Amino acid sequence: MAVTKTARVNAVTSCRLCGAGLGPVRLSLGAQPISNRLPRSRDQALASERYPLDVALCPECGYVQLAHHIEASEHFHDDYTYISSASSTWLAHCRDYARDIGDRYGAPKGGLVVEVGSNDGALLKALKAQGHQVLGIEPSGNVARMANEAGLPTLNAFFDAASADEVRRSHGKAACVIGNNVLAHVPDTDGFLKAAAGLIREDGFLCFEFPHFVKILENMYVDTIYHEHYGYLGVRPLHEWARRNGMVISAIDRQTTHGGSLRVILRHAAHGAPAKDLEAILTEEAACLRPEAWDELGRKLESWRAAFLACLAERKAAGLRIAGYAAASKTTVLTNYLGLTGEMIEFCCDASPFKQGRFVPGTAIPIREPAALRENVPDVVIVFAWNIFEEISGVIRQLIDRPVEVIRPLPSIHSVMAEPAERV
Repeated sequence: MAVTKTARVNAVTSCRLCGAGLGPVRLSLGAQPISNRLPRSRDQALASERYPLDVALCPECGYVQLAHHIEASEHFHDDYTYISSASSTWLAHCRDYARDIGDRYGAPKGGLVVEVGSNDGALLKALKAQGHQVLGIEPSGNVARMANEAGLPTLNAFFDAASADEVRRSHGKAACVIGNNVLAHVPDTDGFLKAAAGLIREDGFLCFEFPHFVKILENMYVDTIYHEHYGYLGVRPLHEWARRNGMVISAIDRQTTHGGSLRVILRHAAHGAPAKDLEAILTEEAACLRPEAWDELGRKLESWRAAFLACLAERKAAGLRIAGYAAASKTTVLTNYLGLTGEMIEFCCDASPFKQGRFVPGTAIPIREPAALRENVPDVVIVFAWNIFEEISGVIRQLIDRPVEVIRPLPSIHSVMAEPAERV
């Protein structure tokens, strides 16, 4: 499949975090379209520009990252389609998260909490309910407007040294800066972290939550790899960065979100001690940074690909109709890696109004509102957002009027028969 050659894509030769020379490509998902750029027509979807989606490792700090760079403005703009408030599972996580910021990590009530990459304000709303003064920084204009209209003050800007200075001048220093699933979206990771560290008070802290790269290898979560995610973090690269910049990782908490995430707290070294489980996690990560581990992932992925395509072909040959649920970035990656089109998957439902009426890029699979499952019940539904499989399965049961097979593609092929929910 041809790779689009434009000035917007460039090979990366040095680590985004420590600057060392980047190692060789360890995993390739081929030429892929930009995952969240959802075309408005079938022809546009089939003509989507494709770029290399390759993963390399930094041999010095262990940062797992993309081997090519596409400008952030290609991903975050006024037509950004991901809305964090669309998932009830995520909203529940935000409520717990907001409580932890004060009760567990010590951010004072009334203190300024800045969230970078705040989207439509789901976490800001929960933090505000806990009594914190909140400010969001969000580069995508459409979702930043949604947050401001909801009474959640949000600066529409990319976060960097300049926007950090603007916040310091207008609000003073923060008790806490949060980056919730945002570090992966940052092309200049070192500059981002330095700007965040300069924004907190001397007794403040940084809080970053991110999918743990170890889970990509353990559970084959390769659909979390897409162009919008420049890197896939672990504790080691953050630990190395903290040591170079007078900070310390003071807490590491495992989370179940996104198939297995870490929440890492960084403080100025004078105000924190190393997390008690730091060394154990560094040892765990070391095994996943070996080239052999990535070679094994490639073999497992090819085996899974053959099995999943056979699973779908068997159902199609039996005359069964197949649909999808969740037009997430995961969906773009998997459907393009598998070579699926609208001939195999009739449509894909999604709760976000920003996505409905569009197409999965590269595939011509139309995206419809969830009610399409009620109006045109398929025989099989693939839940592409496997990280909220139970939530989506419940939605499907509310919509169908006869049993439907529901398939979760990862971490392994899992199939259940969903019965219609009882009508009250």
